Parts: sequence; C-alpha cells; structure tokens
Amino acid sequence: MKMKAVFFDLDDTLHDHQKPFADAFNKVFHIKLPIETLYKKFRDYSDFLWDSYVKNNLSLVELRQQRIMLALKDYEMEITEKQARDFQDYYEYCLNHLELFPNTVELLENIKKLGMGVGILSNGPTEHQLNKISSLGLTKIIERDLIFISDSVGVAKPNPEIFIHVANKVHITPNELLYVGDSWINDVVAPSQAGWSAVWFNHRGRKPGTKHTPLAEINELSKIVEVLRG
Repeated sequence: MKMKAVFFDLDDTLHDHQKPFADAFNKVFHIKLPIETLYKKFRDYSDFLWDSYVKNNLSLVELRQQRIMLALKDYEMEITEKQARDFQDYYEYCLNHLELFPNTVELLENIKKLGMGVGILSNGPTEHQLNKISSLGLTKIIERDLIFISDSVGVAKPNPEIFIHVANKVHITPNELLYVGDSWINDVVAPSQAGWSAVWFNHRGRKPGTKHTPLAEINELSKIVEVLRG
C-alpha cells in the first residue's frame, strides 16, 4: 500500500545530535571516553527517565542532570550536580547551533513530490523542540499541523498511543503512515505496535533490541525515497 505521509523523529534523525553532545562533553569534562557509546547511554537514560518526567515524578531540570550523571556513573565517574548543570548549560548552547544532515531538505522535498505528506513526531519539551525545528529551517518545509511534540500531546514514545493520536489527528489510517527514526524502541517498536510502518535510520550501527521487523533499515536518509518507490 502506498504511504500517504512520512513522519520523522527529530534528534539524531534529521540532525546530528551527537556532535553538540560531544562538543559540550569535551568542553566541560576534558576526559577521554568513547563518545559514541557514552552518547548512546545518555540517550538511553534520557528515555528511561522520561516516563518519570511525564508522570510529574521528576522535573525537567532533574532529568537533564540525572541523565549525564547516570551515563558517566557507568564509567565509574562521579560528577556533582553543579558539573551536570554546567554540562547542560553548554550542551544547550551547542544545541542552538545545529545543522541538518546533508541533503535533508532535498529529501523532504522529494517525498512531497511523490505526493506524500511530511511531518515530525518528537519527544521533548514543546518550546525547546519547536525552537530547534525552527532554527533548522524545517518550518519552511513542514506544515505546523504536521509537527507533534510529546509534551503537547501528553504521551511520549515508546508509548504507541502517541502514534495512534497522530494518525487520528491527520485522518490517515495507520497502515498508510511511515515513521523514520534512529531509536529501535522508540522509532521501530512503538510505531509498529500502533500499526504504522517503520524505517530504522541506523546510522550509528546499532543492534536491534527485539524481533520486530521494520519496513527497511538504512544508514543514509536519502535511501528513504528508494524505499517509498518500492
């Protein structure tokens, strides 16, 4: 069945989310650690703590402090809350200087030329994520009513309810919707459970965590057009 719309994850799918993390870490800590593995732990802890944030058991400030503290604790490195805040402050500065992955704009335009809608579905604080989307120039390509942020919806990935919500809002049946993202649990398992098709943008060379089967696995975003053309 031809897809009617393609939705994308934002962080580390449309832009390189690891670079600002690496820049902030190197600036604040001056310690040699395997950045790609550390970044994955950082993202995993962020996802793990998100449920507590959604349930109001953890503030956003606490989540941001704890995710870097927990990630570094896995390397037997203890840091103070002040160090965690210093890292977050510089990390946010770096996040204000994001760049899209190469050829992303061309890709999104090509998908639209195929007659499909293009949207974003992202976890995160609404204002923070919308600011990133705007600074990346994506609001010139993607209509506002096709941008969904978990804080505004009231439910977050990997809960499949957020995908059900989006399908209802855009009035498209789930089997005509495709989701593209870098996280196995959030961006493959969750949409699949909601009846969507999923493409795993596995540009970090990670291993799948379950036996779910995405429509395709790619390491370059441009390959999505080939997938859509069948």
